[in-house]
Amino acid sequence: MDHRLEQPTAAAGDVAGTLCCTLLDRRSSVPLRGARITCVGRDSRVARFDADGSGRFTTPLPQGVYDLVISARGYISLLVRGVGVLAGHNQTLTRALVPGQGDDTQGEAATAIGGYLTDRFGRPVTNVTIRITAERGDVTYTTRTDRDGAYLLHGIVPQAYDFTVSAHERRILREAVAIDNAKDFVRLDLRIVQM
Repeated sequence: MDHRLEQPTAAAGDVAGTLCCTLLDRRSSVPLRGARITCVGRDSRVARFDADGSGRFTTPLPQGVYDLVISARGYISLLVRGVGVLAGHNQTLTRALVPGQGDDTQGEAATAIGGYLTDRFGRPVTNVTIRITAERGDVTYTTRTDRDGAYLLHGIVPQAYDFTVSAHERRILREAVAIDNAKDFVRLDLRIVQM
């Protein structure tokens, strides 16, 4: 069966998404009230946020890729590279910090890939598997589309990938996707024309 694909453009008003983070103590799962999150965009803009009494923060951010540095007094700092924010989408992350001194801020530069999957009528295609596998086969990232047809994969190391969309154990789409650098968010909206 032939599966055709179109790549629609993003809606003109969609420029920001929302990043919601919950920060916890790794050993006890107690919320880390007052933890500091430093959000560094690929355009080198820096924003800082403090977690509330429940260890949470929520903020609107322009669509893009961000590195998060999470720190709290008495905990080892954590660097989370390549967090994607998709326009029009609420992205939720939960991270846990380990008690101690020092930091865990090393790591390979990474990016994110995300978008919306719709059918030929523009309706969201929900609960399908999105998988990208490195050409060498040594790295695989997997997620599922949500009720809006949105998907996001974080921490993607730049290289060539095999991009696959599957539903009910059946492959709907497969194509090559090259991620050239860790600086840019890769927005890939897909419209499945024929299933």
